[in-house]
Amino acid sequence: MLTYHALGYYGFLGIPAALAVARLMPAGSPARRILTRAALGALLLIAAIVALSY
Repeated sequence: MLTYHALGYYGFLGIPAALAVARLMPAGSPARRILTRAALGALLLIAAIVALSY
């Protein structure tokens, strides 16, 4: 079960780590684009879940 506590840990630990790894990749590489889009998607998903819970 995905809880708000788990969302906080995913946001606090997972997304910054993904963005840090993306910065190490060469500019314009497909892996960098996929990783940054996945991080943005995760942020949008977290924001939508929190917004719809109120």
